[in-house]
Amino acid sequence: MKRERIFYLDFVRAVATISIIFTHYNALFIYNTSIPMPQKAILTMTVGNVYIGSWGVSLFLIISGAALMYVYENELDVLKFWKKRFINIYPMFWIAYIFAMLFNFYRIGSIDTSIGKWRYIFSILGIDVGNLTVEEATKQTFFLVGEWFLGYIIIIYIIFPILRKGVNEYPLLLAIITAVLYILSIVLGAKDVSLFVKLPEFLFGMYFIKFIKKPNLKMALISLVIVVINTLVKPDFISVVQCTYVGIASFVCLAYVSELLQFDIIQKICKVICKYSYPCFIVHHFIIYRMVEKFNLDNITMGQNYLLFACCIVVIAVFSYLLLHVNDKVVQLLKKEAK
Repeated sequence: MKRERIFYLDFVRAVATISIIFTHYNALFIYNTSIPMPQKAILTMTVGNVYIGSWGVSLFLIISGAALMYVYENELDVLKFWKKRFINIYPMFWIAYIFAMLFNFYRIGSIDTSIGKWRYIFSILGIDVGNLTVEEATKQTFFLVGEWFLGYIIIIYIIFPILRKGVNEYPLLLAIITAVLYILSIVLGAKDVSLFVKLPEFLFGMYFIKFIKKPNLKMALISLVIVVINTLVKPDFISVVQCTYVGIASFVCLAYVSELLQFDIIQKICKVICKYSYPCFIVHHFIIYRMVEKFNLDNITMGQNYLLFACCIVVIAVFSYLLLHVNDKVVQLLKKEAK
C-alpha cells in the first residue's frame, strides 16, 4: 500500500538539491580562478561553519535513510527492493553518461586513451568516483556525471536490508557499532566520503522515522542553537565531525520549519524539485562546467555572475526534464520488451 508523503522530507530534499547546485557553481571560484575568490560565491560557501556541499550531502543522506525507513519499516522484499533501486538509478545514469561522453567527444575531438579501457566498468557501475576526489577520478577513471555520492548511495542501498534489520531489532547495538566504526574511521584519517564516516547521518534518518516521526519545538530550538553556535564560534576541529552534528541539527530545524510552511505553492514547488532531483543531480555538474568554460571567472562582475548562474539553472532544469522523460520512455520500452 502506498504511504502518504511526508512534506518535511520533500522540503529538506528540495533544500539539499538547491545547495548542491550552489556548491558546484561556487566551487568554480575556488578551483577555476587564478587565486581563490570566495567573495564571488552566490549567497554563501558555508552553512553553520560547514562547507555547503558537505552540508547538502549530509541532508541527502539523512532524508534517504528516513525515506527508505518510512517506506520499508514494516515489510521488505530484498530482491524487489534491489530491482527497484537498479531501475531507478542505472538507466537514467547511463543515458546521461552516454550523452555527456558523446558531447565531450565532439567538443574535444577524441577520447582519452591514457586511461585503461577496463576502467569503464567503474562508470558502468556508477562508482567511478567512489572514495576518490573528483580531481583524482578524472585522471584515473572515465568520470563524467554522477558525483561520488552516487557510488556511496549504491553501496548504502546494497546494505540497507541489514541496516533496516538492525534498526528494527537491535537499535542500540547498531548505534554502538556505528559509533565505534565512525570514531575509528576518523582516528585513522578516513576521507569524508568513506562509508563509515557518513553512515551515522544515513542511520539518523532511519532512527528518526522509527522512533521520533516528527520534530517538536524543543528539538528544533536545541538544533537551532547548535547550528548558530557553530556558525558564531567557528571551531577549527575536524570538519567531518562538525558536518555530522551540524547536518543532523539542520535537518531537525528544516523539518520543523517545513511544518510551518505547508502552503500550497511551497508544497508544489518542493514536489517538482524532488521529482527532478535525481536527474538534476546527475547532470548539473557537467552542465555547469561546460557553460562557464568560455567565461573569464577572474574578471566576471557580480551582476554577470548572477546572470550566468541563472542561465545554468535554466539549462539544468531543461536537461533534467528531458532526461527524466527520456528515461521513462526507455524504461517503459524495456519493460514492454521483457514481457
